[in-house]
Amino acid sequence: MAFVSLSEGRWEEKVKSRLTKSVGLVALLMGAWLLRAPAVHAVPIHFAVNLSGANEVPPVSPAGSGQALVTLDPQAQTLQLNIVFSGLTSGTTAAHIHCCLPNGFQTGVNVGVATLVPAFTAFPLGVTSGNYSSPASDLSQASTYNPAFITAQGSLAQAEASFINGILTGRVYLNIHTANNGGGEARGFLFATPEPASLLLLGLGLLGLSVIEYRRRFNRS
Repeated sequence: MAFVSLSEGRWEEKVKSRLTKSVGLVALLMGAWLLRAPAVHAVPIHFAVNLSGANEVPPVSPAGSGQALVTLDPQAQTLQLNIVFSGLTSGTTAAHIHCCLPNGFQTGVNVGVATLVPAFTAFPLGVTSGNYSSPASDLSQASTYNPAFITAQGSLAQAEASFINGILTGRVYLNIHTANNGGGEARGFLFATPEPASLLLLGLGLLGLSVIEYRRRFNRS
């Protein structure tokens, strides 16, 4: 009984810490929406991402899943990401945004990597689940992009313009790659989410995945 109580206490302490961080994230999402500018494209602009193997080309099963919030500020020329993922079949090897699809939200098509390769700055590699919050990437800097993307676009300025336009028109997707699925295991389009209810649901989804992640780790211990 003493071992069970201790284990439960350890699990509760871990979950409490994760809940505190995730609730804070939800609050930040809501605050960002409330402070947004009243323009056609609010600044900053929030995009929700549902990551799954079903979105891969070709589809991947079994596969992990996840959710993300991508925040684009065209005025400040920055991009920021919050990603939670779990249940991947093997360790992560890469994570980035691909651009640009011929048409908005086009399925059945793969395009090249636009952002830093192999992964976003400080993205956790070699893991099957995780919680990632990136610093704001400066979209005017070459270090934010895959060098091949800049070359293909003709210049850094054109690469930035194409990337921002790709995000705004639904012609990009976020992809997490793993050792078992080098072509990508969990992928999703970026959908604009101007409504506070959408941000709240996304935040709750991130919160739920965080709890699932820690419960899985505890059960394995």
